[in-house]
Amino acid sequence: MKTIVFLTTSSFFLSCTASQKTSHSVNAVTASDKVWNQDNIRDFEKEIESLRARYHIPGLSVGIVNEKKLAWKNGFGYSDIESKITPDENTVYQIASVSKTFGSILLMQQVEAGKVSLDDPIAKYGINLGARWGSDERIKLKHLLTHTAMGNTGNGFKPGYKFRYNGDWYGRLSSAIEKSSGKSYGELLMNTIILPLGLKNTVPSTDDSVDFKLTGYDKNSFLTKVAKPYDWKNKQFNRVTFSYGFGPAAGIMSTVSDLAVYSIAIDEKKFLKPGTWEQVFTPFVTPRGKTIQYGLGWYVKYYKGIKVVWHTGWWTGYSALFIKIPEKDLTFIVLANSQDLTRPFYHIIQPIPGFGLYQPFRKNLNNNLLASDFAKAFIDHFVQL
Repeated sequence: MKTIVFLTTSSFFLSCTASQKTSHSVNAVTASDKVWNQDNIRDFEKEIESLRARYHIPGLSVGIVNEKKLAWKNGFGYSDIESKITPDENTVYQIASVSKTFGSILLMQQVEAGKVSLDDPIAKYGINLGARWGSDERIKLKHLLTHTAMGNTGNGFKPGYKFRYNGDWYGRLSSAIEKSSGKSYGELLMNTIILPLGLKNTVPSTDDSVDFKLTGYDKNSFLTKVAKPYDWKNKQFNRVTFSYGFGPAAGIMSTVSDLAVYSIAIDEKKFLKPGTWEQVFTPFVTPRGKTIQYGLGWYVKYYKGIKVVWHTGWWTGYSALFIKIPEKDLTFIVLANSQDLTRPFYHIIQPIPGFGLYQPFRKNLNNNLLASDFAKAFIDHFVQL
């Protein structure tokens, strides 16, 4: 699929701002703020629909959380192309790696209870990463949690020095969570987060029969709420057949309305102590003093001095975007039934005239939220940094 680079003075400035918080005051958005006027909402919806069409996404469920409620929501396109069903805030999707934010909570609860230390070597929990890494005693749980376990040839594959995203290794954290708690990961997720928050449509993957059974739902009945997965190939939408696993790294199914409740709970600092939440939303610093773009289960960066935390999801047939800007009291949630809400923005390779294949302004969603046109549309219309 052809990918287009969009460059503006404002987006370039935002991507190059300092990574540290500034001292200026920031006003949170309120219901009376000008961003909620009908003209801005209409223009924003037009832009989202335009982006959906441009990137060949069959359906989107979108919401914005403000002042402890789902302040705006809408559905675009189709959750089921064949039946022409329009998605809404209660349409269920695989949220892919947004699941990592739930896994972080469950692990950090074990840390707070004194049952786990982030400095524990992975060998303590029987974690073997294979190949050159194995159960190397230098690799700690914190390295899996922050995607810094792998290293590279430049540092002799030492852990802690280099961010290299690895969802499979993040998923190995289930061993520490389950061994320390004495419960299965699915049980903890249901009893700690899903049931207490009353998340009616948030479940372990329907393809994981053991953990989905914990919900008490009938699988066939639940599947009627789920957006059908597609992929854009050969200039047409193709239905996807895939089996989705479940664990700390991925496999949670949810909706915009449920994730709004989850987001509000995070704002209210539920599940963890305030100090632990601060740790979660603090970028990891390498032994050489380099600040990476990831905290404990979340991407974390400052744009014009304002902290932005987010996670993306990208899996066969589904993708997700979950952005929180605490100082502005805003959360942006987008769920899609194809990969292309996030996939196009990880590898932007369209040449820039005059530069050939070299791109001095290259942005990648793996380290820069503003690589995403969807994220930028939200920030332009509502955050106005």
